Amino acid sequence: MKNNQHIAEILLSMDAAEQSPASDPGRREKDLRQILETKPSVSVLPAVPRPGRRWKTLALAGSTVAATAALIFVPALSGGDPAFATWTAAPGQLSGTERDDAVSDCLRSRESVGGGMYSDDLAVADVAIAERRGAWTTVVLTGADGFEATCTTDASAPWFNRGSFGSIGKPFPGESLSARGVRATELGTGVISNKPLSMAAGRVGAEVTAIVYTSAAGKRIEATVSKGQFAFWLPGAEITNSSDQRVPIEVTFIDNSKETVYLSL
Repeated sequence: MKNNQHIAEILLSMDAAEQSPASDPGRREKDLRQILETKPSVSVLPAVPRPGRRWKTLALAGSTVAATAALIFVPALSGGDPAFATWTAAPGQLSGTERDDAVSDCLRSRESVGGGMYSDDLAVADVAIAERRGAWTTVVLTGADGFEATCTTDASAPWFNRGSFGSIGKPFPGESLSARGVRATELGTGVISNKPLSMAAGRVGAEVTAIVYTSAAGKRIEATVSKGQFAFWLPGAEITNSSDQRVPIEVTFIDNSKETVYLSL
């Protein structure tokens, strides 16, 4: 594949909503491999807008995103939990085989991004977060020089129809963080299975023990905070313009004190 237009055409051809005959699993698998093996010329793969559909993307921190990080979207076609019916505001931890499978899926989905430019980082990456919210899993991998890779996936979908979204890169290489600091590296709205979801992820200092986001509807969304990273997400396009929108979160520190912090990029 030579360009992003070709990627967009493949994504459109993979959209089950636009196909009248039964889709071919072999075709989907081949197309998915082609997408993941492509080196995009920009950091976000272009979506194909259709009347009545609004596509939004997550923003990734860093002034030279195209050079330091790549953000990819691979839509889930059918099956699983496309309406986020099983999503939970409080995360659970993945363990055992489920954790191993989620981490392996994340590694495979990111290994070809940017022509494999992060393959060495992935080979030695640590698992900072492996959480479950209903049928959905989120994995955050970290490494040297600020390396991060994230994957959010509907684990209940068949493997050949399983879509995920996330990011990979080094948005703040070499940057230190204070003990009570919180730094967003991924913030905004993404789309999976033609449904929007709001995502926040990034780094925290050593004294941060918990983060809670209160949604517009008043629901308290608990973040997973682990190994210097945090992550949370919720259905809907609530966090829609991360470049100039400050997102309030409640941060709890090791001494049980709390503070309102505003996330931005």
